[in-house]
Amino acid sequence: GQPCQGALGVVGQIHPRGQPRRSDLKLTMRQPQPNPAGFKSMLPRSILEFVVLVTGLLMTFYIEDRNDLQYRVDLKNQSLKRLVFNIRTDIDDYKLNALKIGKALEYYDHLVQRGEELHASDKDSLGYYLTALSRSSTIFLANDEEYLTLRNSGLIELIESDQLVSVLQERTAGNKAFKKQEDKIIEAEKAVAALVAEKCGKTPVGEVLFQGYPHGRYSTYVHAQPLSTQELNTIGIMAAMCEFYIPFVLNFIDRDMLLIELIEKELPHDTDLDSTKPLSRFAP
Repeated sequence: GQPCQGALGVVGQIHPRGQPRRSDLKLTMRQPQPNPAGFKSMLPRSILEFVVLVTGLLMTFYIEDRNDLQYRVDLKNQSLKRLVFNIRTDIDDYKLNALKIGKALEYYDHLVQRGEELHASDKDSLGYYLTALSRSSTIFLANDEEYLTLRNSGLIELIESDQLVSVLQERTAGNKAFKKQEDKIIEAEKAVAALVAEKCGKTPVGEVLFQGYPHGRYSTYVHAQPLSTQELNTIGIMAAMCEFYIPFVLNFIDRDMLLIELIEKELPHDTDLDSTKPLSRFAP
């Protein structure tokens, strides 16, 4: 018979019955022919799809980063706003402490200038001034929590004003020095309290008040002799520390007022800071 080639590329001898023999079958695979024109037409589309995919990913990352940054900026602003409230509270405390130490200096002046006169005519007032002076020390508790939150969380790095960061850091260090000065006054005050125990009676005749707040009871001066020069000098040690304390406090008030101004500039212009004003603790 004649060779026969099928559509699938099958070649073989025709069997006498009209069928090719199995052993004569030869299979051939048609190899796909490259199509340069088709490849070239797909290349721009593939590149475009790749660019779109990469751009979409980059935009997603950019939006996420922007949202995260804005969230951290909002946290920073909220923390600064709370810090303004704390600073204003501290300023009230500074003023109250300065007023109290100022009264201690007045008591000291009465003891030095009128001590003998009071011993002769008004021992109750002499006992009052001596006792009130022995209770004139202050304890200032700085509100450093918000600053520590800003620093420890890394939000302080988002503050744009270098001056604001610098003043915040100086404030923390200054508060430590402030506390040391208070401790010195408290230590000197113990010697005055010892004089009260020695010179005043045990029966209370009234109450020591400061800005409407009770500071304990006082008794009349019962010692036969007025305060000696040595005893007044002992009281004077405390008075000298109080004299140093007042300008120290006033300097801190000026620094904190500057700090509030710097925070106001750092915050958005529409930030409401009226709500950060604490209730005044000064007696009317």
